[in-house]
Amino acid sequence: MRQSTRRVLRFTLAVGLVIAGVSAGAQSIHEAPAAAPSVGRVAPQGEPGQPLTVSGVVSGSDGAPIAGASLYIYQTDREGYYGVKPASDNRNPRLKLFLRSDASGNWSFDTITPGSYPNSQVPAHIHFEVSAPGRAPKIFEIVFEGDPFVTAEMRTNPAFSVRPIAQGKVTERIVLK
Repeated sequence: MRQSTRRVLRFTLAVGLVIAGVSAGAQSIHEAPAAAPSVGRVAPQGEPGQPLTVSGVVSGSDGAPIAGASLYIYQTDREGYYGVKPASDNRNPRLKLFLRSDASGNWSFDTITPGSYPNSQVPAHIHFEVSAPGRAPKIFEIVFEGDPFVTAEMRTNPAFSVRPIAQGKVTERIVLK
């Protein structure tokens, strides 16, 4: 098996283990402060990279919006680092944000398009941890349509959401069960 294929498989397995751990209660997720806004900025003004706006709605499986859902979002910079280069600790990322969905379940943030990890074939992605009282939390990553490292398996795995970037914007509907 090629080294690049092994890297992608290890990455996919790691994401799957994180999801399994959350559903089994083995890992707690980050919780946004009660007064967190529904709109924010992950990458500060002046951060190098292609500007990107990500927005969406949190709803239940019945389609009803969920107000006050907690969203924790984090990502790499345009070069694929979570910290100040050469540091890359995803447990303490530099580019992160806490949000709460508004009364209609809506949320939005401005950022930059993240980079793929250096020397890897892991697609560029944005991490999400989403929760609401009485609902199962959801941990997933948005990966981007057209990224050459997005695999067929990622397109069917609920740990990933393959989304197009259209005119610098990405939308995502998050369903909590």
